[in-house]
Amino acid sequence: MKNLLYLKRYVKMHPNNRMGWYLLGKEYESDGQMGKANYCYNRAGDVYEAFEHSKVPADILKDYEAKLMEMAEKRDRKIRRWRYSIFAILLLFLMMLRSVEAPHATDQTIADRSSQHMTKPPTKVASSIPKKDVFKGYSAPLSFTAEASLNNTNASLSAVSKYMRQQMLKTAPQVAAVLGMDKQDDWLLWTPNMPVLYTMAATDQPGQIDLQSYDPKACQCKPGELDHYPTESAAWVQQQEQLIVMKTAMINYITAKGNLPEQMSQLESPFPGNWLAGNSDTMNQTFTALKKLQSSGSQSTDDSGNTIGDEVFSSTLGNHPYFTKPLEVIVDKQKHRLAIVSGSIILRNYEVGLGGSKTPEGTFQVSIKVMNPNGKSNGEFGSRGMQLSDTNYAIHGTNDPDSVGQDESLGCVRMDQADVEELFDMIPLGTKVTIASNVLPGDTSVPSVRFQTNRTQDQTDPSRHYHWLN
Repeated sequence: MKNLLYLKRYVKMHPNNRMGWYLLGKEYESDGQMGKANYCYNRAGDVYEAFEHSKVPADILKDYEAKLMEMAEKRDRKIRRWRYSIFAILLLFLMMLRSVEAPHATDQTIADRSSQHMTKPPTKVASSIPKKDVFKGYSAPLSFTAEASLNNTNASLSAVSKYMRQQMLKTAPQVAAVLGMDKQDDWLLWTPNMPVLYTMAATDQPGQIDLQSYDPKACQCKPGELDHYPTESAAWVQQQEQLIVMKTAMINYITAKGNLPEQMSQLESPFPGNWLAGNSDTMNQTFTALKKLQSSGSQSTDDSGNTIGDEVFSSTLGNHPYFTKPLEVIVDKQKHRLAIVSGSIILRNYEVGLGGSKTPEGTFQVSIKVMNPNGKSNGEFGSRGMQLSDTNYAIHGTNDPDSVGQDESLGCVRMDQADVEELFDMIPLGTKVTIASNVLPGDTSVPSVRFQTNRTQDQTDPSRHYHWLN
């Protein structure tokens, strides 16, 4: 009966396909409906004559029928996806009906209402929350998430569904702000000044939310009304960077040691055990909670928001760290770029010097992280060096800054001092490094305020003078 249904749909879409009519007739005949079978045979014409009066192997007919069925099933799946997309758009539209009008100068916006309840920036919310075994009854003033700035219904619905789920669990923040990431090629760009696309806030009606857009293309907003939470969002961006750095260090540590670190100090040991270049207040305060998340594997596969994490992460919508994929490094030989990425998100994109064909393509790991590899900060390898696997290639600084952006090295990756020092602090020991061609955007992406940790351990190696292929 399933074959009959799909074949009927197929000949309806392709009425001139006589083979389809013939196969449909055979289905009707096997079902005992000879009247309909004869009609189909008439539409099949010479195909019927050829197959009925020749010895055609049955498996050929079955193979052809299977292909027709596959085409019909693909069409059905496409129709279902289209219907789901329409439904999702309608659902989002209905949610936004409450805020179709942009806030006027005399109106009190969601952001203004929520700010009356806020006494601390979002990164300090967790520290003021009493410890509980459950999250019920807890409500944070403000949380953030980020998605593509372009119209992205799936991403928008993901944020909305997270907020509504937290409402049901009574862990929802008073306001959730969604930041917008620009897109280049297939990459999303993470920057410290991402604008607020829209906010979500609870209403007096259970199960409803106020959704206010701050996209100038979608609302009649004044310039001042678009500039919501710049200080808080910048602090949230820095917080998420520190969390993904520490999470990546934990993942790399597990890969090498087979178990999670028991204490933060195990990640920031002196060289050569300097998985982390240093620490921060955020890293120290969230180490135990992040280790718990990593141990449970609750965020190891996706960012669906199906798991509500520790309240210490309440500054992010969903109560868990924003980034789900560990940090990796990608080097683009054609464009002379080095990027720090998490999944499809670029956190940094630096200009680098390479060696043309002398720079190998492939996948490596950061096997050594050393400060002042030549015994001084202004040597030929600069103030930082990161060896690639057990090779003579490395990512390092240079005392020839004019070579950055050129193919003048013997195969290594050269970086400006400020860039290589930030990279050293951001990527833990064991980080995956991929060298390829034409895989990154050409525009650099470097913040004015650099990522930096509090370095306490000795990360030099006075016992060795490095001889990488500079």
